[in-house]
Amino acid sequence: MKTLPEKYYLSHFNELMSFLRSTSMHLFTDSQRLQLKKLSLLNESALCLLLRIVNRKSEFVFKAHLNYDEITDIEQALRELLDAELVKFAIHKPPHELIKELKKQDLQQVCINSNLESTPVKSAKKQAWVEAVLQQVQHINAQQCSVFNRYVYSDFKPIFELCLFVYFGKLGGTLSQFSMRDLGVLNVHEKANTQINAHFDELEEAQTAFHFSKLLQSLKTLSDDEKLTLAHTLASYDSPQPTGFHAESKYNTLTYKLAVFCLPEHTQLATQLMTLSGHVSAQEKLVRTLYSQGDIEACKQKLDDIIEHSADEGLLIFAEDFSRRKFGSERTSILTDMLRSAGEAIPLDEAFVGSPEQGLIDNFARQGITGIHCENTIWRALFCLTFWPELYEHELSGLSNEFSRLPKPIKENIFYDIFAENIEKRLASFSSNHDLYTWLLKQTTAHYGKPNGFIAWYESLFDELSLLVKHAPIDALCAHLRAMAKNYKGLKDGYPDLICVKGTELFCVEVKAPGDSLRRNQLVTMNQLLKAGFDVSIKKVEWQIDPAQPYVIIDVETTGGKKEYERITEVAMVKVIGEEIVEHWSSLVNPNKHIPKYITELTGIDNQMVRDAPEFVEIAEHIESFTRGCIFVAHNVNFDMGFIRAEFARCGMYYKRAKLCTVSLGRKFIPGHKSYSLGNICKDLDISLVGHHRALNDAMATAELFIMINQIRQKESDLS
Repeated sequence: MKTLPEKYYLSHFNELMSFLRSTSMHLFTDSQRLQLKKLSLLNESALCLLLRIVNRKSEFVFKAHLNYDEITDIEQALRELLDAELVKFAIHKPPHELIKELKKQDLQQVCINSNLESTPVKSAKKQAWVEAVLQQVQHINAQQCSVFNRYVYSDFKPIFELCLFVYFGKLGGTLSQFSMRDLGVLNVHEKANTQINAHFDELEEAQTAFHFSKLLQSLKTLSDDEKLTLAHTLASYDSPQPTGFHAESKYNTLTYKLAVFCLPEHTQLATQLMTLSGHVSAQEKLVRTLYSQGDIEACKQKLDDIIEHSADEGLLIFAEDFSRRKFGSERTSILTDMLRSAGEAIPLDEAFVGSPEQGLIDNFARQGITGIHCENTIWRALFCLTFWPELYEHELSGLSNEFSRLPKPIKENIFYDIFAENIEKRLASFSSNHDLYTWLLKQTTAHYGKPNGFIAWYESLFDELSLLVKHAPIDALCAHLRAMAKNYKGLKDGYPDLICVKGTELFCVEVKAPGDSLRRNQLVTMNQLLKAGFDVSIKKVEWQIDPAQPYVIIDVETTGGKKEYERITEVAMVKVIGEEIVEHWSSLVNPNKHIPKYITELTGIDNQMVRDAPEFVEIAEHIESFTRGCIFVAHNVNFDMGFIRAEFARCGMYYKRAKLCTVSLGRKFIPGHKSYSLGNICKDLDISLVGHHRALNDAMATAELFIMINQIRQKESDLS
């Protein structure tokens, strides 16, 4: 395993600073550059110690914890930092800042040193002590309190965070990411198109982006009073204003979240913040707030403004829909109307609750229709691979360093503005589906596995992408790729669940189970697909027994009870459609381990019987194909499914099926029995079970039990 050098923090910081000095120093103020210049005057040990201090999550560091093997003289290094005023003791900060981070023992010491009268009982929780001390903070003299001389902090920490922010283009970047890269834990680009100020162009752009990012982050820890103060500050005329896309995005989110916080007690303040915010949700909430307050004229004016000027299709749909319902003759929303036009619901077994998409895929397969569950995955891959050279190889892509994932033009939603000529030339080259297929194959071959912000690579990705590319109209594919290039932010998600092919015709399906709703981003994306020329529809499903649904009743015998250690010795499968057993299959299995005596006594299967039997890997493909499109049924299904999945995993294969358990179904639909073990319930219901604990015998009996249960399920479903 790779190891890191002794002073890896220092080498990583030097790498960070080398990048900033060559690209981004103009993004720092004069005072910030002065602080950075101080670092060049420090000796190596002092710089190492400073980096250890500022790299911690907490603001304050307990002095006694400053103990690192790579720093030989901690005291001398600390003195140098104190002399340079890069590190200070906590006495120089307002007392309440340290109090929030202190341990309970230190809080009690503060109370003693400051003679605070109102304190909790000694056994009270830490939070009670924090609150008690904060309520009396005006009585604390930090100079006379020993605790405040045990903690240090650094005014350089905010500048250090700004350095990371400028490098990564966001909060959350750390030196640890360099470490993970060096250890091989984090995949990075082999070579990035580094360039001047890939994330930010101007000082105000970087500074305000950092400022509003930190304020937005602080909402997680601010008290209600502090949030209210911040809301008033942002609503005032002298509040700093955002510069650039990144800052505006954070500002819009910040003002929206504070507006939501202020409602309903501070409606006027909330309305001010919503008016200031460019966040789509803030605009929508402003309309709803104005309407609920009875300010109809202002509400109509805002709706008209959105309809006339909004570039966000989702917001535009909301405004048109709201105006139509509240001030027109229609009472239902566009979303509701679209769901109502989806036609009759398709019956699916309740086994597919939680995965209705797979249920519909299986239903389609019985009709000769091929379907895959892809949602956003395939469309993002299509976009990324089509425009990979512009996204990741062009000098204007805006990838600042090896850690970057999304190019700057994508983040700022200006990809088409920058690369219009390249995009149109690329799309014009796809005169047929084969041309696009060939291009995508070339890009996949060249870039498979490379880190990026669009594709999570997996083995069957290109096969699934090929289904779309080979069968969709080439004009529709190119039209939608153009739309994604023009507005990737608005079309990166909301795609239909399924891509399906019947014969040579491709269609897309959004699956809606009972209780599901259609989100606006789905409506926006589906509308765009329809405009491009795709066949898109909504299919509703309901939980009913489909007479054509096949079930496979499975029973396994094993060497023991734990799937992690034990192995299968016998497997049987019985296929049921409607009320008939249509097919069955069974086989002994060589477990490649000793069968204990007590298992042989239970099942009758001994080591001699399985010696020449096939190993599971030899029958895995048959089990997969036999159960394909079927619901997996067993008596205590988690046992049998668990062993089957574990055996598939040992073969390097993934196995998943919708499942039903005849134990839980029996308790629900055939209540009142003392025991629901297979032997006892079969005896009670007069189901033949000869040779219990042999797989085929148990599977056949379970199949009869399941048919009986399904008859009752069907009757109850018909009555509901």
